[in-house]
Amino acid sequence: MIGFKSKLLNATLAITAAIPLATAGLFTSAGSAQAAALSGSIQFSDGFTVSPSASSQITFSQDALTFTPQPITPIKIGSTTGNFSAFNSGNIGNIISFSSKVADNPFIDFGSLAIPGIILPGADTSSLTDKSDTFTLTSSSYKLNQDGLNVGIGVALFGYFTSATGEISNGGGNLTFQVNNGSVDSVNSILSTGGSISNLSFSGGTFATVPEPATLLGLGIVGAGMAMSRRRKTVA
Repeated sequence: MIGFKSKLLNATLAITAAIPLATAGLFTSAGSAQAAALSGSIQFSDGFTVSPSASSQITFSQDALTFTPQPITPIKIGSTTGNFSAFNSGNIGNIISFSSKVADNPFIDFGSLAIPGIILPGADTSSLTDKSDTFTLTSSSYKLNQDGLNVGIGVALFGYFTSATGEISNGGGNLTFQVNNGSVDSVNSILSTGGSISNLSFSGGTFATVPEPATLLGLGIVGAGMAMSRRRKTVA
């Protein structure tokens, strides 16, 4: 009986000691991952290419969004939170099919330009096409809303972010644009007959999330329990 109590006491002391060590180790590892992963939010709007002169715009059809100009459609990044502050511009791709969940991926490639969202003649645009620090689209859908004499179109975006170091963080966002002096019925009529609506300005936002500390603490306790289990087997 005394021997059993001694083993139980040793096991209790073992898990007590293991919890802070395991938790600290996981928080250190998670802290490094969070530092590398993209987290926070971005607000963006259409950009501009100086030569040839072209504003970034959308063409909207029933099952797709296509962006011009090509091959780079610049976007201007406005307010940011988290480590998205490292970027002032991006390159946005096409949604080829809403129903089949097909898009040009990465859907957004984040980078920087001398002037946010503006591609000057001879500008270095490599950061917008390097497929580093990106948002990959996994699904999207749109909704039409009557807003006075205009029709507002909201596009929901779902996917994940990949940092330059390969860390993944979940995320999503939206795109918004509008058709002036129209109705939902008139827009649906154009789309349902295979037509499209062009020269639409747009804006939007995205956000990324990383694991919460509470989740990491739970993992730390599980790790400590595993450490105790190994110690008890050794004592036995």
